[in-house]
Amino acid sequence: MSQPETAAPDRRLFGLCLVTLCWSVLVLQAGGFTTSIHAGMAFLDWPLSNGSVNPPGWLTEIDKFAEHSHRLAATVLGLLCVSLAVAHARLEKRRAVRLAAYALVGLVLLQGVLGGLRVMLDRLNVGGDGNFKAAAFAVGHAVNAQLTLALLAFVALAHSAAWHQARRLAPRSVFRTGVFAGSLTLSVIVIGAVMRQGHFTAWVSSAAAGLFVPSIGTGVVWWVNLLHRGGALVAGSAILFFAVRLARHGFPLLRWATLVALVFLQVLLGILSIQLPLNPHVRTVHLVVGAALFSSLCAAVMLARRCSEEPAA
Repeated sequence: MSQPETAAPDRRLFGLCLVTLCWSVLVLQAGGFTTSIHAGMAFLDWPLSNGSVNPPGWLTEIDKFAEHSHRLAATVLGLLCVSLAVAHARLEKRRAVRLAAYALVGLVLLQGVLGGLRVMLDRLNVGGDGNFKAAAFAVGHAVNAQLTLALLAFVALAHSAAWHQARRLAPRSVFRTGVFAGSLTLSVIVIGAVMRQGHFTAWVSSAAAGLFVPSIGTGVVWWVNLLHRGGALVAGSAILFFAVRLARHGFPLLRWATLVALVFLQVLLGILSIQLPLNPHVRTVHLVVGAALFSSLCAAVMLARRCSEEPAA
């Protein structure tokens, strides 16, 4: 039996969700920075780093620090997600929310496996000229991180006052608009992951075409860059349209204004990434803000779905 609509949110579970969410952002930042400086193969083994949890040089060499700190932070995130699942098993009455908490553990475990396969199947370990398998698992690792963060955002939302106090505000079409925007955003994330992990980034643009059309790269490299930039414009427009619909139907200011602010910030960071191609911090923040945008969008979509349903009798 589900909890009644008027039930108060559990502050203990909400607090644990927020701690886990904040820590997951740190893990994402560490992983993004590792990719930005091409330090993913600082250690050729996994899950240990040079056979140790405290490998020599990881506090003094930037590539080793980036990769090993990412592994350590990811391990802590796994423990937090296990704690979250156990807490939900004991305290949460809603079956769907419990299952979401359990799914988080599965996604985090999958994330570790994808990261491990990316290392163990790299050409530095298996030899050969191509590196397709390692790149494919790296893309999966990057996309799964975004999905994990989005699911965690939903679990946190389910314990918020906004979720428990939701009332019918909008027609079902608002929810469908959000799903469309979310699907476009996820496709842009996948293409962005292919760019970063495949080193297909052609940051420089021609003066005539401005920031939109890449001026370097040919074939797949050029098209992947163009699809990412063009897709970002389309997805950003869809998110803004969704935000406008939320505002028109009386959703809280913070809910839709956050989406608008993150869209414009992400576009700005994308432009800076093109203008400052050698700055790994800009590209890393671009990744983190993109994850924040996708997670916030998914949470807003789920809230729109809840606010389009008739209240339970």
